[in-house]
Amino acid sequence: MAAECPRRGPAGAARVSASAASGASSGPAGRGAGRRFALLVAGLLLVGLGIWLTPLGALVSRDRALALLTTVREWPLAPLVFVLIYALAAGLALPGSALTLAGGAIFGLWPGLALNWAGATLGSGIAFLLARHLGRDYVSRRLKGRVAALDQNAGSHGFLTVLFLRLVPLVPFNALNYGAGLSSVSLRDYVLATALGILPGAFAYTYFASAILAGSLEARRSAYVHMLLAGGLLLLLSLLPLIWRRWKRPQAR
Repeated sequence: MAAECPRRGPAGAARVSASAASGASSGPAGRGAGRRFALLVAGLLLVGLGIWLTPLGALVSRDRALALLTTVREWPLAPLVFVLIYALAAGLALPGSALTLAGGAIFGLWPGLALNWAGATLGSGIAFLLARHLGRDYVSRRLKGRVAALDQNAGSHGFLTVLFLRLVPLVPFNALNYGAGLSSVSLRDYVLATALGILPGAFAYTYFASAILAGSLEARRSAYVHMLLAGGLLLLLSLLPLIWRRWKRPQAR
């Protein structure tokens, strides 16, 4: 059974890796991570709406907040410093959601998306290289049976495997950074797949943060529509693993 895995094409390799990740993510740890993500999205929405729709907005001093954001945005080195901080945080496996939101709030949608994307891609590459050079030899000596076959598939079709896991986030961002470094995925395939696969999630978070900021600047109805769209994108992103498992289950042999 294990010997058959390396002969599968790219789609087969993606299915093998996705099935393993799906099985891991469907357990208690995966469900707990999904619930935490959903709670984070709901909490951010409630905080944003609470500040915007209630008297709490007056306590936060909109003018001061906007002045601070403007000052940071106009600092010539701000984009470079932000990317470096993001890359370091991602490389050290620190949560990047807050930084992604900060990028959208400070720099706006499109500049913020570009900076978030650059920081996350660079940081994921740092984490990959750390895992590859610090732990790859140790892990490769202990891979046996189906795990070894799975690792060989990842090395042969690493781009499709990583791209699939990025687009359908069955594995947490930081876990995949280090896990791919411990596998046979090449650095080139990993970086290219990550750069493409993180774009939807980066857009959703950046748009959400920029929409909250727009609530302080635009007309009430327009800002409300922006916030609803941004919240819907984040909710869809959080439900992708569940949607994938429900769609895949009837097709299982």
